[in-house]
Amino acid sequence: MKANYMQFNSPQFRILSEKQISELHFASLHILEKTGVAIHSEKALELLDGAGADVSDPKRVKIPSFVVEQAVRTAPKNITLYTRDGKPCIFLNGTRTYFGGVVDNPDILDPYTRKRRPHYIADTVNNIRLIDYLPNITWIMNSGLAHGLPPELGEKVTQVQCLLNSAKPVVPSTLNAAGLKDLIELVQIVAGGVSNLRARPFFINSVEPTTPLVHVREALEMSLICAEFGIPNVVFNMLMAGATSPATFAATLSVANAELLSHLTVIQLKKPGAPVICGGEPNIMDMRTAIFTYGAPELCLLSACLTELTHYYGLPMFGTAGATDAKVIGAQAGIEIMHQVLTSALSGADLVHDVGVMDHCTMISPELIVMTDEIIGMVKVTMGGLEINDETLSLELIDKIGPGGHFLNEEHTLKYFRKFWVPSIMDRTQLTAGLTAESVEHCEDLLNKKTRKILESHTPPPLAEDLVKEIKVLEASWFKAAGLKYQYPVKP
Repeated sequence: MKANYMQFNSPQFRILSEKQISELHFASLHILEKTGVAIHSEKALELLDGAGADVSDPKRVKIPSFVVEQAVRTAPKNITLYTRDGKPCIFLNGTRTYFGGVVDNPDILDPYTRKRRPHYIADTVNNIRLIDYLPNITWIMNSGLAHGLPPELGEKVTQVQCLLNSAKPVVPSTLNAAGLKDLIELVQIVAGGVSNLRARPFFINSVEPTTPLVHVREALEMSLICAEFGIPNVVFNMLMAGATSPATFAATLSVANAELLSHLTVIQLKKPGAPVICGGEPNIMDMRTAIFTYGAPELCLLSACLTELTHYYGLPMFGTAGATDAKVIGAQAGIEIMHQVLTSALSGADLVHDVGVMDHCTMISPELIVMTDEIIGMVKVTMGGLEINDETLSLELIDKIGPGGHFLNEEHTLKYFRKFWVPSIMDRTQLTAGLTAESVEHCEDLLNKKTRKILESHTPPPLAEDLVKEIKVLEASWFKAAGLKYQYPVKP
């Protein structure tokens, strides 16, 4: 019996003290009470007015602290996401990190030609099939723009392909409330109705405040629709320190948090208990290029701080990792992505998106998705911690073998060595006689080979034929409404 024995099951990582978190919290409440936020929605203004907010100036709606704190209390602290088939697969409660991707980028780095080109719906299908195969990528986003289709139609066609090519949960990026309603009609077909979708959600919407401190009509209306249907909703912002927020990190976090809390408040006023996932990419503006730089270490630092602040409220965090400013697969991509994945996992962000994004979020790389999956596997070893007990200490075995012996023939070795992590895209061979650095396959070659093998061999689990037929009828109606022939643009 071990008295007062404590064992860590994962590394312990903190940036902010409890006092610092409290200071950021109260700074955010101060912003909401004194500065206010712009609310461009009559429905949201009515809800806030009824709760005691000052809505006399819609460009400076001032929300009392007690209204915000009540909203935080009613927001769910645990959210379960399901597969397309209704199986629980993601548990958002601050104890585990789930990586997903990719978003709606216009271009792709083709794994066959290794050249950049426009992204087509056929590429979306390949991206989804790739993610469906990879064990460490557990959910899907838009997976690229559908080149040749209007954006309002392309987002819906993309969602169709998500449902047809993977059972993993999906987080689309939707343009407006009308498009969201169409997508809800689509996913209800697979769920078997609104009540089933509410009970076992596999479809999660996402909206963004307009930094600084603006909530546009479309984003608020989509959030209100999600609250009505009980669909989990990501509220996610992207501040740029020195541009859309002050250049200091404390101020940037305070503004980011004020945006999230005010949007959360509107949702909870609409329907207390509506599931919300808060998050963001608080970052810097690169002052040489004026870009939002995905490879900045400040992005990792600020995202980790926002995770701690979000978890202070008991809410799930939507983070970022697996993205790079690099234009090719190489050292820069590996360095930036390893830093992001490790920091996201250590900070405990719940849903982490952007896996596979390159060149300032303008290009998708299937190879980068596979590489990030490998990196996540490595990080999982670190996050697994160390189990210490009589079996793992093996003191009797050590005594049996004694000095100068070896453990190769032991049952204990046979039992435990299978838990060692084994790479799939990294070379561990040793250069011996007859081998040169040029004669062995390097990481980039192994990565490309693995990516192409998955694309050419993996078959996702099929959706029932009757559901596919119903989905195709709905999809055809969208093309007709857009005045287009029912066919996908073909990539050159």
